[in-house]
Amino acid sequence: MDALCRHPQRSGCVRARASTGANGGTADTSTRRSGETEAPKPTVPPAPTINPATDAWLKAAALGPYAPAKQDWAAIEAAAKKEGKVLVYANSSRIADVKKTFEKKYPGITLEGFDLGGEDAVLKVREEQKAGAFTGDVLFTSSAAGDIVADMLPKQQLWRFVPDSVAAALPKSASEPLPVSRYGVRVLGYNSELNKSCPVSNWWELTEPQWKGKVFIEDPLNDASTMAIYTTIVSHAKELAEAYKEKYGKDPVLAADTPDAGWLWLKSFAKNKPMPQPGGDEVTAAFASKGMKDNYIGFTSYSKYRNTVAGKVVFEPCLTLKPVIGVQTATYLSIIHRAPHPNAAKLFINFVYTQEGFAPWNVIGDYSPRTDWDSPKGAIPYKDLGKVVWTIDEMYVFKNIAKVRDFYALNVLK
Repeated sequence: MDALCRHPQRSGCVRARASTGANGGTADTSTRRSGETEAPKPTVPPAPTINPATDAWLKAAALGPYAPAKQDWAAIEAAAKKEGKVLVYANSSRIADVKKTFEKKYPGITLEGFDLGGEDAVLKVREEQKAGAFTGDVLFTSSAAGDIVADMLPKQQLWRFVPDSVAAALPKSASEPLPVSRYGVRVLGYNSELNKSCPVSNWWELTEPQWKGKVFIEDPLNDASTMAIYTTIVSHAKELAEAYKEKYGKDPVLAADTPDAGWLWLKSFAKNKPMPQPGGDEVTAAFASKGMKDNYIGFTSYSKYRNTVAGKVVFEPCLTLKPVIGVQTATYLSIIHRAPHPNAAKLFINFVYTQEGFAPWNVIGDYSPRTDWDSPKGAIPYKDLGKVVWTIDEMYVFKNIAKVRDFYALNVLK
């Protein structure tokens, strides 16, 4: 077994997926649009035929072809109380905060929320579906290696549900093919006790000797969601080439294994030995703890800035970085196939779209897709975010993440 593929059944372990080399020509980039705030709508393959057992469940749950345009929320709540609970597989520790407010609003319905991380949440659903052990109700996570949108949805392992209470406030890109609960941004950050401003101004500086071994990141070899971000970076070769020329006054020198500036940046960054950490909290602590003497930078979630606001760390984002400040991510909500508590699942999804349900994520660095809400105070306005970030294209990631991972591993482990 591939030594780099430590968990061969995890969604982040993508070595078995067919891929070409860095200079292969099979990638479909037709949906990628630089500078967009909202994720381009992926082209999802047609759903397979619905079998009789699935059809019966969909009819009883009022989902899929049986989903009404308008929901009877009184009836849904009454049915949810009979179901008694809802099981949510999430990738956010803040699911614990939602549990308190959800159960207060809906006494008699227990929210069992599990912060599994994106990969393990996806894996749990896959394994339950494979075994026919229909246990979970809601998948509340990012798309990991593009799996959710590009693979699990077409295979009918997940079902779309958009509450009528929020449908008019969601742009099409935030409701299809699955509803987005929030957008986040992975940004470069610095320690504000050691720096008056960001010590780097261009992504190419992360490949220079002075930053060798001094950039903390979430480990992309063990986290598909992070590798999806690097796959997105690679796809923006044109912008990276322009940033290189702006920085060094000449075009980047390419080679057989680096056919464009995207692959060249990834190779150079990997060879500069970024320091992998198990998660975002560890990344932030590694470069932005108070009282540090050595200067580091980190690539972490913009939403970790809430810890700066709380006085726990001294993390500031690099908001003038060229060519962009970071990569935008999306967290999706879906009802798991054959969910045993479909009405409670609907109630939970609707709750997350309310001010009360979204409160744990209403912080700088997280953005609701609702067009009728303002961005958090002090944050880059959502309407301006698209000018300074790249957006993950789930289908592009699904098709290309394997070769990006292999290429990164080859160079970072040398």
